Amino acid sequence: GMIGVSGSRSACQENQRHARAEPRPPRAGRPTGVSVRRDLSCQLLGLPDQAARLGERVRAELPSHGHAPTVAFCTTFLVWSEFLLGDFEACERHSAELVAYCAEKTVEQYRLWCAIYHACARATREPTAKNVAAIRAAIDAEHRSGALIWDSLFVSSLAEALLMAGDVTGAEAALQEAFAFVEQSGELDWLAELHRLDGQIALKRPEPDRARAEACFLQAIDIARSQEARLLE
Repeated sequence: GMIGVSGSRSACQENQRHARAEPRPPRAGRPTGVSVRRDLSCQLLGLPDQAARLGERVRAELPSHGHAPTVAFCTTFLVWSEFLLGDFEACERHSAELVAYCAEKTVEQYRLWCAIYHACARATREPTAKNVAAIRAAIDAEHRSGALIWDSLFVSSLAEALLMAGDVTGAEAALQEAFAFVEQSGELDWLAELHRLDGQIALKRPEPDRARAEACFLQAIDIARSQEARLLE
């Protein structure tokens, strides 16, 4: 898991292959959990067909699980996969269903994460002031729980929604917040996307800075390639 957060995706995929091959005592959710991590590694490595097959396997296995945290864990990552691939309608629908499931089963941390995905997907589809504010409210709720993981993704999604809503100043402030989090936490998975957004913001300023935008886009490509994250190139 932490290998993926540090941005080394081929290492993450290799780690999951070894994890799957190792003989270990049976534990609820292990095969499904490994599959969903491999699914996400494949997405980021630019292998959508392989990721789709793994995702179908996970979805087929989940109904037989009676372990609520396992179901919440796996479904959360499938929702993230939908968000990653830009299927915001499916992400909004499935994250709303998972928020309700987690509330019923009292799986609180996954409920908080999926509430953020739901807000991000909705605001991306309809970047109204109310929907954008809902992202910040969902992020703040997660922070009150003491959790900070994936903030680079969540806050950059807030920045992008603000940019779509025409609030360039707000988008820039949110992006700087995301960069500061990466610097503090070492969470590098979404760093390429942060630089891409930096370039987009440069183009949306009252006086567009095309040279800065180009530099940001090139840096984003370089980071994605260094992480072997073809989806983000």
